[in-house]
Amino acid sequence: MIQLKIKNDELEKIEPRTLCEEAWQEIASHFPDFKVLSKGQKLKRVTKDKDIFFEIYFQANRYNNKDSVEFIPHIGIYSKSIKRAGINNGFIYGGDLGSLSSRKPHAWWQLAGASYKYTVEEVSNLIKIHVIPIFNYFEDTQANIDRILEGNCTSESLLYYIYYFGGKNKAQQYFNRILKVNIFKNKYISFYESLKSMPEENINLNYSEFSGDIMIKFAYLNGIEIEK
Repeated sequence: MIQLKIKNDELEKIEPRTLCEEAWQEIASHFPDFKVLSKGQKLKRVTKDKDIFFEIYFQANRYNNKDSVEFIPHIGIYSKSIKRAGINNGFIYGGDLGSLSSRKPHAWWQLAGASYKYTVEEVSNLIKIHVIPIFNYFEDTQANIDRILEGNCTSESLLYYIYYFGGKNKAQQYFNRILKVNIFKNKYISFYESLKSMPEENINLNYSEFSGDIMIKFAYLNGIEIEK
């Protein structure tokens, strides 16, 4: 059972932003191996190799008031070397806590009134159960890539991670898995084929025409082929 620092009779007297910060710091106190930044709004941990780092970021609802104080936790995994290489701004994997856990996607957590204690406990537990194990997988890059390839994950951002650290062949295996199950498979394949008639210097990885096209451009430019 989590012991809260704020007593129930104090909750209604606290400003929404301060209440959020108090809750974030209470959640952070259960993860001592993370560095606490911005009054608890961001938690950060770096892998042993100092390249990959993990972030938990708490976003306050812009419409918070004394009757409703909400926030949503976001999870992000980044690589310094992938960012230096100009790939996907270094982003590897992530999402909101609801999508990565047993709660509904894009869920907001309520702190006002009696919800405070329950929310601090629930968010802390969900991070412990669903997020920390994911972070731990990324401590061993090669073992993690093999684990991803053996599983059924199809997150597009992982393609860049697998390509950069695992090479073209493993990236191609993962790329074709994405295509196999994606509802836009035919559109992606058609777009990939259309790139063959374009000069490579005209293929812009910084300009997106539709969701997923950057991934397709990246695959084509790096020799990742569509398997028949």
